[in-house]
Amino acid sequence: MINFPIMKKQNILYFMIISMLLTWMLSACRDYTFENIPDPVVPEDMTPGLKLTTDVVLVDATADPRGFELRAIGGKWTIEPERQESWLKGLEPTSGDEGNAVIGITLERNDGMEERSVKLIIRQEQTGVIDTVLVRQFTHESKYTRETDSLSLIVLYEELNVENWRSPWNLKQPITGWSGLTFDEINGEQRVVGITFNDWQMKGELPNEIGNLRELKSIKMSGNSLTGRVPNGLVNLRKLEILDISFSENVSWFLPENMSDLKSLKEFKVGGLDIHLTSFDRLYKVETLEAIAITSSKIQGELPDGISSLTKLKNLNLGGTRITSLPSDITALSELLVLNIGRCSKLTSLPENIGDLSQLEQLDMNNSGVEVLPEGFGRLAGLKTLNISYCGALKTLSQDFGNLRNVTSFNMTSCAALVSLPESFGDLVQLTSLSLSRCESLVSLPESIGKLTGLTSLDLSNCKSLQTLPSSISKLSGIKELSMSYCESLSSLPETVADMKWLKKIVLTNTSLTSLPAFFSQMTSLEELDITGPYEGGGMQGDAATLFAGMTGLKKLSADYNSFSGDLAWIKNLPNLEVLKMNKNQLSGNIDFTNFGSKLTEISLAENLLTGTLKGIGNLTAVKKLDLNKNQLSGALPSEVGACTVMTNLNLKDNNLTGTIPVEVTQMMQLTWGGLGLSGNQMSGVIPSEVLSWSKWNNLSPTWNIYPQQEGYGFTNVP
Repeated sequence: MINFPIMKKQNILYFMIISMLLTWMLSACRDYTFENIPDPVVPEDMTPGLKLTTDVVLVDATADPRGFELRAIGGKWTIEPERQESWLKGLEPTSGDEGNAVIGITLERNDGMEERSVKLIIRQEQTGVIDTVLVRQFTHESKYTRETDSLSLIVLYEELNVENWRSPWNLKQPITGWSGLTFDEINGEQRVVGITFNDWQMKGELPNEIGNLRELKSIKMSGNSLTGRVPNGLVNLRKLEILDISFSENVSWFLPENMSDLKSLKEFKVGGLDIHLTSFDRLYKVETLEAIAITSSKIQGELPDGISSLTKLKNLNLGGTRITSLPSDITALSELLVLNIGRCSKLTSLPENIGDLSQLEQLDMNNSGVEVLPEGFGRLAGLKTLNISYCGALKTLSQDFGNLRNVTSFNMTSCAALVSLPESFGDLVQLTSLSLSRCESLVSLPESIGKLTGLTSLDLSNCKSLQTLPSSISKLSGIKELSMSYCESLSSLPETVADMKWLKKIVLTNTSLTSLPAFFSQMTSLEELDITGPYEGGGMQGDAATLFAGMTGLKKLSADYNSFSGDLAWIKNLPNLEVLKMNKNQLSGNIDFTNFGSKLTEISLAENLLTGTLKGIGNLTAVKKLDLNKNQLSGALPSEVGACTVMTNLNLKDNNLTGTIPVEVTQMMQLTWGGLGLSGNQMSGVIPSEVLSWSKWNNLSPTWNIYPQQEGYGFTNVP
């Protein structure tokens, strides 16, 4: 009871302080000034000497003129700084007679990170008196503390959809325990220097109070969808080095005049933010910038000139914007290493002197509207990675393109309008990967392509107008895979392809080739051949044995939808074969399973003219899928089928099989749902009760896959 009144007074005082702080926090984010310092009062003491109104003069960061009064009794006086400082612009007056004087002090604006001070020495000659005044100039951050950090964070927490945060804060705990924050000790306090809220599902408006976190060096809030307005208080963060925030597409920002106050900013990445082009040049005043990423599709029009002032810029990402031109002085960015203009569909041309970017290492132009690579493009001597994929309007490359001798990766996928490559293309000697897939207008490749001996990957798929390959293709000794699928006009191949002993895989699906060149039978090192024809049939013709028997290294042969003929005796010459796909051909003769190698795991021979019985099927102990649907097989399903214990799919539909289903089929425990197909045959008799009661039987969907037989046939003990 005795302490109650005291506690009550403490509570009142506490709430008064909090109210004052909250009032300040809710006000606009302004720099601190010292305008409320009381006017000086000169002491009335008349003893000879110097009488000063103060021994310390406080000056704010904006350098508003300040001063102090002195009274000299007993002689003249002079004043000068203890040491010369460039930011001390003036003292007025610097000397005087006996009496009162007002000393005016003029300083330079302090945009730095450190407070500074200088001592003024005042001397009186006759009395020998020496006195001093310390002039102290603050920074823009001088008034902010850990306490103001915590108050600012609370506002931010309440504004940004707290209930959906990935890792909500406990406001009853110290801020050092709040997730996503980084701290450093500054002037004896733990201050917030980093915010990392990437992919935190944040929504809402970024509050202006974020500008009060004056020690912040990094803001990382990508992967969110912030809405509303962008607080201009951000420009008060003069120590900020990284600004990386994702906004929703309806947020715009008219950059403030004082963007240059961001004295430390190195990375400016604002996904989804629509920056008004009329204010874009203000970003150019942030001369510390090293990386810019502005990717909103709402930004459209010509980027203003002036970007050359960003002399430290190394990475510029404008991907996804609708800009129609780049700044004409972009080529003066001598430090630029990465330029991304991908998905800039309205950008139809590059600066004529783009080659001046001699340090550029990566250029991404994918899905842009660029129509021509200008002459001089080859002067990009530092370029290592170039992506011009899906540039559907690109018609020509520069003749000096081959001068890009440091390029190692080049993606030209879907350059649908590109008709040819320059002869200098073969000079790209460092190239290791080349994709020309879907270059639908490309008719031929230059003979010089044979000089690209460093290539390990070449993709020519879907080049619908490509008619043949240059004979020099055989010099590409690093190529292990050659893909020409859906090259609909490809009607011939040079015989030099046979010299490519190092090739492991060739893909020739859906081409205009009517037969496989004879030299293929000599390619003993080839491991995979895909010559799948068109679904409607036709494709290539020829005797299968003549074409494939010599390919002794084959592991996978895919030749569906062709017209290959002959028997399968040649299979015994391919001991390494693992996958055989020759559905819908004209293969004939008796099938002999003893010719099939032990490494086979898949055999698909549906819709051929194969005859014979299933004798020897038990040898296929490694086969998981066997499809002999729609052939002319006869005889009974042998009991040895039970040895196929790893088989998941056995399709024998629409043949002429007879007899019933052997009990041994119940040993095929790996059969999948509907994995046994026996319908459309001449099977009859009684299905053993062991089969009908088998745990997997109903999963095989026997009503559709097994029971229906040819007219006049069928099992007697099932519906």
